[in-house]
Amino acid sequence: MRIGLLGTGNVARALAQGWRASGHDVLLGSRRPKERTDLGLPMAGLDETAAHAEVLVNATPGAVSVELLRSIGASALAGTLLIDVGVGLSDDFTELSHPNSSLGEQIQEAFPSTPVVKTLCTMDSTAMTAPESLDGPSTVFLSGDDAEAKRTTGRLLTDLGWPPSSQLDIGGITTARGQEHFALLFMGIANGLGSHTFNIKVVSRASAEGLPSERP
Repeated sequence: MRIGLLGTGNVARALAQGWRASGHDVLLGSRRPKERTDLGLPMAGLDETAAHAEVLVNATPGAVSVELLRSIGASALAGTLLIDVGVGLSDDFTELSHPNSSLGEQIQEAFPSTPVVKTLCTMDSTAMTAPESLDGPSTVFLSGDDAEAKRTTGRLLTDLGWPPSSQLDIGGITTARGQEHFALLFMGIANGLGSHTFNIKVVSRASAEGLPSERP
């Protein structure tokens, strides 16, 4: 697929390299593409990246993402799947930019003709593209209102190393709040571990078969 990634930071570069290794045609979009020719990845302006892409990925700082997307324009984004991996955090990582909502919801509201899927925002860039490097399988979440968009996103997650068994569809775009608000706990866990490279796993209750009967 032709994948356009908005942003040139660690996350955008890691995802671009991961999907490129899987055979996808990737293009990084920047407001100042001529200043980022040192990245070793195809680079273009925002408008050109959006026009090129079958799938767009928002990997820009969450506090400015909606403004940046508006600069591209709703008509240019209409009908294009937008995978949102951004989170809005203050400079000291202690406050959310969208405390009563989520960036994913705000993008979907601003661009109703663009199917938005929230994913990959509960981990760092290393875990996003190398889940097998973690000490066991973990969970990646998907939030969005468009079923086909989530299926396409799931296939792209598989290309990064996330098998379907690790993917959990948690519902509509409003559930993006849970994914993004996890950022505060993420920072606490990172501080406790002394590392940002980790992820979480959803562990459900064991099947009733073989369990002792419950007593009142």
